[in-house]
Amino acid sequence: MEIDFLWTFEKAWQLKLLIMIMIAQMLLTIWLYIQMSKARTSAVKEGRADREDFSVVTNEADATAIYSRALANQFELPVLFYVIILIGIAVGVSSWITVALAFIFVLSRVVHAKEMIGENRVLKRKGMFINTMRIFMLLLLELFISTIFFLEV
Repeated sequence: MEIDFLWTFEKAWQLKLLIMIMIAQMLLTIWLYIQMSKARTSAVKEGRADREDFSVVTNEADATAIYSRALANQFELPVLFYVIILIGIAVGVSSWITVALAFIFVLSRVVHAKEMIGENRVLKRKGMFINTMRIFMLLLLELFISTIFFLEV
């Protein structure tokens, strides 16, 4: 069975979709910045926090600290996600598998972030993170396999 079409069919659309998926991850980060700002402004207005509480993260009020943590999460595993996607694009080995996994990865990050700033059930979040890590590992494996078998130097 030929599977080359996963790497060669409609390469332009693969690239376009991967860029859109990375933009979606960036929009999630921007959305969390906005949510954190709103939470901090609200906490100050309601007297639950002082502006100076935000000068050092350890002083941040509990009501707003979760937003800071959710935002920090977007600069951990997602940064490695960007690296994988950009390497695949740069060396021309991204495939439709990459597109599908990247989409699922970003979707899982959205769900994780919403849980974190929503009900924030730690065990549920842990399960979500483990699933996200599995998707990430599949992306990494796909990059490795694609590089071994489909990289043309």
